Amino acid sequence: MKNINELLSRVLEAHGGMERWNALQHIKAHVQIGGLTWTIKGHEGILSDIVFSGALHEQKASWASIYAPGWTSAFDANRVALLDAEGKLVEELHNPSASFAGHTIETPWSRMQLIYFCSYATWNYLTTPFNFTLHGYQVNEIEPWQEEKETWRRLEVIFPDTIATHSKKQLFYFDQDFHLRRHDYWPEVLGGAAATQIISGYKDFSGIKTGTERRIYILNDADNSYQTEPVLVSIDVLDIQFS
Repeated sequence: MKNINELLSRVLEAHGGMERWNALQHIKAHVQIGGLTWTIKGHEGILSDIVFSGALHEQKASWASIYAPGWTSAFDANRVALLDAEGKLVEELHNPSASFAGHTIETPWSRMQLIYFCSYATWNYLTTPFNFTLHGYQVNEIEPWQEEKETWRRLEVIFPDTIATHSKKQLFYFDQDFHLRRHDYWPEVLGGAAATQIISGYKDFSGIKTGTERRIYILNDADNSYQTEPVLVSIDVLDIQFS
């Protein structure tokens, strides 16, 4: 593994440690996902109670019973697909990121676009911070952030081109326990509109710790503040199984 800075080293240890993470290969998560985004995009309720599965050390993922009972999706950075209950291809989209050219927050999404977005986003959220140790990531500590009476240390992460994600640069805020509390990004699929994710409800799943309550809000770039209404996306993690 490449050299890592002091803050990232502490963060990795606080989330379960690299030895435990490297002993695992797969994640299966029962999640409830809501928020205004899905209504705007024309897919309200699709993710309200669903199971996500993914690889831990490469960006591949799927959703169970999405759009119809027994249907599944398939995702990697270059292709998304929807399969019926017999495993037959319903539809697919190659180079999905290119399909968002010219999009704004209000632009409706196709089924393939929704699967692409929720797959890459969920994979990134649930593999953080361990994904930062994969090839091509650049991780640097920047100036801390004062959150009321707490001082949160911050990592600026530059993502490699091989990883599908919200934006090339993202910011991650860690509390005194080195748990992730806030995550700022500028989703290219939404026209680069600024967003922040607030994370709470840390729990331990098979030795790996992660936040189970996530709320995504509009970020004000001018002063780094955010407004708590509307909730763009809510993610509640009910259970995670690692293998």
